[in-house]
Amino acid sequence: MSRECYLTGKKNMVVNSVTRRGKARAQGGVGRKTTGITKRVQKANLHKKAIRENGVVKRVWLSAAALRTLEKGPYQGVELA
Repeated sequence: MSRECYLTGKKNMVVNSVTRRGKARAQGGVGRKTTGITKRVQKANLHKKAIRENGVVKRVWLSAAALRTLEKGPYQGVELA
């Protein structure tokens, strides 16, 4: 089972980490220069929670956004257990 939201499908994203040096032109410098670009993982805000789906209790990964939606009420036959 991967770390992916059971309801929204949110999961980790691979993004670039950009390292810069220098002073911005707006602040009187000659501009910011990129000195390095490396890949990093931006993790989704996931929590392991118990839900009840059609009467069956399951433990699944849920995103914070999905948890807020479930607190309002049932969502596609799914509710917090």
